Amino acid sequence: MNKRISLIAAAVLAASSVLTACDDKEKPKPKDTAVNEDTGDTLVTEPVYREYSEDDFKTIDVSVLYPDRELPVEVSCVDISGLDFGKKLPVCNTEENAKVYYRDMFSLSHIEYNWEKLINEEAEGIASSCCMYNGKCYIVVEYKSFLTSNFDFSLFCYDEKSGRNEEVYSWSSKDINEDYTDQPMIFDDKLFYEIRNSSDNSTKVFAYDLATGDVKTVYEENESDIYVYFDHDSNDYPCLQLIKNGGEQLDHLYYDETAESFVADEANDIDGKIISSRYFGGVQYYIVKSDGRRKLDMICKYYHVSLSYTGGKIVYADDKTFLIKNEGSIHMYDLEKMEHYILDVTGMGNECTYCSGMVFTGNWYEKYKMPVYCIIPELGIAYVITDDDLYCGLKTVGDTVTFNSCIEYRKELKDETSGGISYAADKMTRVYTVTAK
Repeated sequence: MNKRISLIAAAVLAASSVLTACDDKEKPKPKDTAVNEDTGDTLVTEPVYREYSEDDFKTIDVSVLYPDRELPVEVSCVDISGLDFGKKLPVCNTEENAKVYYRDMFSLSHIEYNWEKLINEEAEGIASSCCMYNGKCYIVVEYKSFLTSNFDFSLFCYDEKSGRNEEVYSWSSKDINEDYTDQPMIFDDKLFYEIRNSSDNSTKVFAYDLATGDVKTVYEENESDIYVYFDHDSNDYPCLQLIKNGGEQLDHLYYDETAESFVADEANDIDGKIISSRYFGGVQYYIVKSDGRRKLDMICKYYHVSLSYTGGKIVYADDKTFLIKNEGSIHMYDLEKMEHYILDVTGMGNECTYCSGMVFTGNWYEKYKMPVYCIIPELGIAYVITDDDLYCGLKTVGDTVTFNSCIEYRKELKDETSGGISYAADKMTRVYTVTAK
């Protein structure tokens, strides 16, 4: 904790200035109410669209302080490192498919290995992601052979109180032309996954409901010249990229929880290059590099703010607040107080999320151990909420923050005469849940 000593004096001064500083100039006030002329009642309406420059905000440089006081959050952990998820035989390792798959479909002429050793070789289930839902731990388990074999996955539900670990859903391909394209992901109360079939050039995205067990098709594409890339943003929000053969991006779709389907990005109305985009509460937010302008703009249906820097990604946004991470700094804009807070978080991780008025930072799949931090941005007060470890999947889920600890899982296929091949993946060992007190 090299910042603990060096920043105390600066942080005390910064905290004092936050509490006592007063902006001398008149601040623009957003209007978000109207009066019903018939009844006189006050009606809550959409906020009036506003445009601001950086100069409209009072800039406050906030130093980071690590106080010796009680944490403002509760941290719970479920250990899944000892759970057994069994084994499955991938369709590519069956006797009838192994030769076609390893020698013809995915031939690696530059690597020597004895693929015949993989015939009837079962794949061990590895926890690739996990999160808490209704007091239970839901775990995405993948059963991978070597190369690009995405043929089997399962969803397990682990109840720590009873010790019961139950497979509640699974998918397995019966054809080597059919596979799931990327790691299935849990978002809120649903498990999303994409199935692509090369024999008929079809792609489907499904959502499994954790509460009911129902499975619904939420997107389908049958055009042979369109590639659907199932992805997620830095906070694991599901999205799709539609890419035409040749590399041209046709569209960017986000999951709409109300419509229960993927909807088009509204970026067609925006001039300039989109640097970052996020979807919160049914509203799209963008950081844009406008044509002819070196610095960036924050744009949404509520406001347009001209920024004073040239890079960054959106951490959180609503109609009154937005946060941007730009390299080692976090910028927080309060559109009610018209204040711009700048925090130096260098060395505190490359990923962050926002929840209950606090910023949480840590590393995502970096190969060195460090803790996860909780920061009150207006005051610069920071807390270390975990021990040093390898953490990943830092995200906000409702009114909680969740993340996992992981280790490297490695499997090797060696042959004395023909060399070998190896497969490595991140294996989840614990799931953490953070809740504000």
